[in-house]
Amino acid sequence: MSNPAPPLPLLCQLVDSLSEPEQRTLVFLCGSLDSEHSPARTRNVLEEAVSSSESPNQVVRELLVQLKRLDLLRKLYQCGREEVERLRSTCQLCAYRVLMVNLSEDLTTEDLNRFKFLLGHMLHRDKLDRAKCFLDIIVELEKQDKALSERVDLIETCLRDIGRIDLAKRVRTLSPRVPEHTQAQRPWCPPPCPRPIQPFNCPPHTRPALNGAGRTLQLRQREASCSSYLEHYKLDTNPKGVCVIIDCVGQDGELLEQTFRDLHFSVVLYRWLSVSSCQSALRNLQQDLRLRTASAFVCCIISRGTPLHLLATDAQHTGLHLETLRRMFTPDNCPALTGKPKLFFIQSYSVPENQAGAGRSFIHGEDLETDGVTGLGQLLVPTDADVFWSHCWTQESQLQTTGHHSHYLGALMGALQTGRSHLVDLHLRVNAAVTEHNKRNPLEQYHLDLKHTLRKNLYLH
Repeated sequence: MSNPAPPLPLLCQLVDSLSEPEQRTLVFLCGSLDSEHSPARTRNVLEEAVSSSESPNQVVRELLVQLKRLDLLRKLYQCGREEVERLRSTCQLCAYRVLMVNLSEDLTTEDLNRFKFLLGHMLHRDKLDRAKCFLDIIVELEKQDKALSERVDLIETCLRDIGRIDLAKRVRTLSPRVPEHTQAQRPWCPPPCPRPIQPFNCPPHTRPALNGAGRTLQLRQREASCSSYLEHYKLDTNPKGVCVIIDCVGQDGELLEQTFRDLHFSVVLYRWLSVSSCQSALRNLQQDLRLRTASAFVCCIISRGTPLHLLATDAQHTGLHLETLRRMFTPDNCPALTGKPKLFFIQSYSVPENQAGAGRSFIHGEDLETDGVTGLGQLLVPTDADVFWSHCWTQESQLQTTGHHSHYLGALMGALQTGRSHLVDLHLRVNAAVTEHNKRNPLEQYHLDLKHTLRKNLYLH
C-alpha cells in the first residue's frame, strides 16, 4: 500500500501523550459526538478516523497541528517548520470543527459562563454544569440538531449577545448567505437562564487568573474591537424611564420602588390589585404620555400564579396571562416603546392549578391555604426585539414565613445598586446568589427563567 495507515502502537503513543483537554479536542475534530474522553475511547475514535481516510498519516499530522503539538509532529513524523506551515494552509479537516476548536481557545472562562447562561432554555442544567469547555456545549447542541456545519446562526447570535463580536464575525464566514438578523427576525435567545436556575442556571464560576492591570487591558481591547459593532441603549432622558410596580402580596414593592427611584426612573407603585385592576392599570399605562419621552420601560409584578397566569389578589378566573402581559408593550400595542428596552421582573408564588379559580380569594391578612408546586411549566417564548424577561417562581407556602422577602428580588435589588454593569452580567450575579440560596435551603427553592431579545448593550446606571 502506497499510503499505509499509522501502526496501532504509534496511535497509542500519540493518545497517551495528550492531556485530557487535548483528547477531548481530538475526539471533536474527528467528528465524534461521544461525551466520553477516556484514553481507550479516544484511541478508538482516532483509529476509526484514520481507517476511513485515504490519507491516514495526513489526518494524524493535521490533527497534531490543530492540537498545537508540534513536539509530537517532530517526534513521530520528523516534520519541520515548512511542513507545519504547509499542513496549516492545506488542512482538509472539517472547517466548521476547526473553527469551533479555535473559538474554544479564544473564549475566556467568563465568556463561557455567559454562553452557558444564554442556553439555559435549550440544554438541561446537568449538561451545562458538566460542560468543561465550549466544545462540550457544541456537542450537546449538535445532538439536538441546533448546531451543524451548515447551521451556525445560534452560535453566532450567542457570541454577539455575550459581546464577542470578533468571534461572531468568524462564525459568519461559515454561512455567508445567511442575512443579518433584523429586529423582527432576531431569534429569542435567553437566556440567559434557570431553567430551574443557571437555573437561570449556572453555578458561580471563577474567572481566569488575571491581575488588575491585565484584566483592565483585556477589557479595553475587547471594547475597542467591538465598540463599532455593538451599540448601547442610550438612557439619556430624565427620568431615564417609567417603572410600574404591582405588588399583590404586600412584600418588596416599596423596596423595589426605592431601588428604581435611585436609578432615576419615574416609578408608579400599585398594591393589592385584583386581576381586572391590574389589566386596567396596564392598559392605562400603554397610553401614558411619559412613555413617549422615556428611554426605557420596567414592569415589576409580585403575585401568586399558576404556570401561565398571574392571579393578583383574586383567583375567581384564570388570571392575567404572562404572554398577554408581554404583548401589551410590544410596538404594535404600545408604539411609544418601539426600539426601547422593555424589562420585566416577575416574582410569582406558585398556586396549584386545581386550586386556582376555585373560589379562593387572597386578601391582605387572610390565612393562607397552601399546597405549593415546585415549578411553573413551559411559557410561551417572546420573539419581539428589545425585551428582557426575568421571571422567578417559588412556593406559595413561603408567604407564611414571618417577615418574608423574596430572595430573588433581594438579589436583584442588590445587584442593581452595585454600580455600572451590563444587565446580563448583573443577572449572572443574581443567578449566583439564588443558586447559593437554593443549596443552603433545599426546601425553599427559587426557579428562574431569563430570556431576552436585546439588540444592544444595556446599562441602567
